[in-house]
Amino acid sequence: MKAVVFHGIGDIRLDEVKDPSVQDPTDAVVRITSSAICGTDLHMIRGTFVGMRPGTILGHEAVGIVEEVGRGVRNFRRGDRVVIPSTIACDNCSYCRSGYTAQCDDANPNGAAAGTAFFGSPQAAGGFDGLQAEYARIPFAYHNLIRLPQAVSDDQAILLSDIYPTA
Repeated sequence: MKAVVFHGIGDIRLDEVKDPSVQDPTDAVVRITSSAICGTDLHMIRGTFVGMRPGTILGHEAVGIVEEVGRGVRNFRRGDRVVIPSTIACDNCSYCRSGYTAQCDDANPNGAAAGTAFFGSPQAAGGFDGLQAEYARIPFAYHNLIRLPQAVSDDQAILLSDIYPTA
């Protein structure tokens, strides 16, 4: 698949990369139909947000169609149209249960003190591949996908991922 890949400060390329797959029972794979560029992506490109690993797919704003779900994802199925929030949360830790999902203790593989996990991130934020790609792996998919009604266009829905919530 094609993806926008970070190779170093100022060195971003459209590369052919391996398709993502379900790695954990709570994962889904989504075919991306729309993605957006955020100011955060520009920080990665300029080097003002440090810790990016070369080879990381950029982007954390996307809309797509579910292609595959892990056996632990019961609320989504192949063909569902979804928006993908920019941050990654588990829906189970005390922060998530209190509604503070951006402070999730469990999504960041670096541990509870590491902070917010998000797509297209530097290592400190989990090092997750991003959403500026043809397909993306979504951890904790039962929580990190939001079903979209057909009446909402991709152009409208993409704003719900990060742009409107940040504003």
